[in-house]
Amino acid sequence: MVLDEGVAEYRDEDFRDVDLRDRDLTDLRFVGCDFSDATLAGSRLRRVVFERCTFVGTEFYGSELRGCTLLSCRVDRSAWHGATITDSRLVGTAFTDCRLIPLTVRDTDLTLVSLGGARLAGTDLSGLRLREANLTGADLRGCDLAGADLTGARLAGTELAGADLRGARLDVDAWIGARLRGARIDVDQALRFAAAHGLVLTDGDDPEGAA
Repeated sequence: MVLDEGVAEYRDEDFRDVDLRDRDLTDLRFVGCDFSDATLAGSRLRRVVFERCTFVGTEFYGSELRGCTLLSCRVDRSAWHGATITDSRLVGTAFTDCRLIPLTVRDTDLTLVSLGGARLAGTDLSGLRLREANLTGADLRGCDLAGADLTGARLAGTELAGADLRGARLDVDAWIGARLRGARIDVDQALRFAAAHGLVLTDGDDPEGAA
């Protein structure tokens, strides 16, 4: 299957092995299409929508996505290193065994995204919406998550050592299940951490503990 310049929407089409490297793709919509083993390396995508599409072994490295949507897509063993994603929505999309770093993500909605076991150490994820995301076992060491919304995110076994969590919104389970050694948090978060672990904070001598 090849792209037709006169067509703006494709449904249930087979784009396996298609070569779209270094292309400019604008205002297109793909629904239920298969891009397995295709290459979009170095491509510039503007306002492109992928809905329920499959990307297995797909190359996105060095690409630029601006104002794009990946809705409930399957992304397996795909290469995204060097890609830039801006003002986009990756809602409900599952990434499995992908090469993701270095990756630049700005002003993007990652609600319900699945990144279980993903390696994203050192990535700037500040201010991103990651509500109800699956980050179980992900490597987020040294990530900048300042101001990120992680409400409802699954963080069991997530590596957050050295991460900047100041201002991030986290549920109680995150303070218990994630690995947080060396993470930077603010005072309010420190209180939440203490409460989650059953600690009691006092401001001085504790009369109840006096002999």
